[in-house]
Amino acid sequence: MSVLPRTTPEKFTEQLSAALTAAGATYGGIKPGTRVTHCFTGPDGVTWEFTYLGQHAGEPDWRMTGPRGHEHGVWVGTEDAAARIIALPAPEPEPVPGDPHPGGPRTHLGFDVPDFIRAGWDTLLGEGWRWGVVSAVGKLPANRPR
Repeated sequence: MSVLPRTTPEKFTEQLSAALTAAGATYGGIKPGTRVTHCFTGPDGVTWEFTYLGQHAGEPDWRMTGPRGHEHGVWVGTEDAAARIIALPAPEPEPVPGDPHPGGPRTHLGFDVPDFIRAGWDTLLGEGWRWGVVSAVGKLPANRPR
């Protein structure tokens, strides 16, 4: 079993940097806490990591990891790295879910309102829940008997 390298030869770092810079990526330096992982930011603003795995037949081997869908890494050569950064689409941000009950507040007198109460905020159920909270907090109107 081979041993993974502890440093990246300067010539391989320069080759990777030149190939990725030509593709529009910017070099971000070595990832903190590592010696062989180099960070690049692609033209779309997505950060990619390239970990040096050694060399085969005089060419460097890199593990390319990146955003969602590419977390586990893909083996690439120096020439293939730039093509992959340009070819892979940037991940779509997850849509922010809308409020399922826009008519009811999220809190009432410092208490979180459950979703089923928010759904029926203007019904008898909502009014009963509000009176229960008011009674528990002790904020009944002054004209009501306690």
